[in-house]
Order: sequence, then structure tokens, then C-alpha cells
Amino acid sequence: MRQLFITFKESWKIFLAVAAVLSLQLISAGQLRLCGAVLIGALLNFFYFLSTVARLEAAASSPAAQAKKIMLVGLLLRLGMVFAVLAVAVHISTELFLASAVSFGVFYLTALFVLARAEARKKF
Repeated sequence: MRQLFITFKESWKIFLAVAAVLSLQLISAGQLRLCGAVLIGALLNFFYFLSTVARLEAAASSPAAQAKKIMLVGLLLRLGMVFAVLAVAVHISTELFLASAVSFGVFYLTALFVLARAEARKKF
């Protein structure tokens, strides 16, 4: 878990750049009120990855049968969290839902890119 935090801490500039690009696109489109949705999507992604790391760490130190159960429960909890936040967003407005969902997806892909980049650096 510490290694993941170190990786994200070293890559904060990438996340900041992604957030800036998303926010600037919304501002240039005249949708300043949706910048909060970008923040909601980014925070949702942060907690999603935090939960994933915690479950992986718990599963790694458990027997196989218990690890399978830990990962399954973790998956259901994470998906429930994502659907709950996006369900609230869709009830507020369709634009807010789309901005939050796109932000979550963009930050999810960014986090995967950061992790892949960190793994590639370790091998060389």
C-alpha cells in the first residue's frame, strides 16, 4: 500500500495536469458549474483505488479461500460506491452525471497509466 502511495505522490503533476485540462475544457465550453463534477469524479476514483489497494493487501496476507471472499466483497463494495455516487448525480442532472462519469473514467485511466509507468521503470 505504501508503494502505491509513493507512486501516486511522485506522479501528482500528471493528475494535476489531467484535472486542469478537464476543467479548462469545461470553462471554455461555458460550463463552469460542472467543474465540481470533475472534482467529484476524481475523488470517487481516488477512493476506488484506495479501497482496491486495501482489499489487495488484506487478500495477500490471507489463505486462498478467504482471499477470494475478500476480493469478491471488495469488488461489490467498490461497484456499489461508484453506482451510488453516479445515481445521485444522474438524479440531480444529466450533465452532472456525464461530467462525473467522464471524470471518473479519465482519472481511472490516468491512474492505470501511472501504475503501468511505475512498473515499467522498476524493470529497467
